[in-house]
Amino acid sequence: MRNLPGILMLAGAAWLVWSAFGRRRGAEQAAARGEAPPALHPSLQMMGGVMPPLVNLGLVIAGGQVAFAFWLTSGAGIFGPLDLIGFLALLAAYGHWLGTKARHRLPA
Repeated sequence: MRNLPGILMLAGAAWLVWSAFGRRRGAEQAAARGEAPPALHPSLQMMGGVMPPLVNLGLVIAGGQVAFAFWLTSGAGIFGPLDLIGFLALLAAYGHWLGTKARHRLPA
């Protein structure tokens, strides 16, 4: 039971990556059929370009803080190495999912 959170976070990371690939595949198939996503308001277009890098910066900072705290405690707490790997993988998968979702919009 000690590594259950890490395993669950790795499963969540795998689901996010799978979901991102599915979204990209769906958007590419829609583009091949000639379908275009609906137009966005200009302010939303700007936010779609600015927000993913800002969120990714926050994810890098959060991951760095957790990894540093793990290193400081030498893994002596209840947070094991698999939990750290799962948490960092979940952060990376979320960053990938968000970038894919911002780039590949599906038709309505």
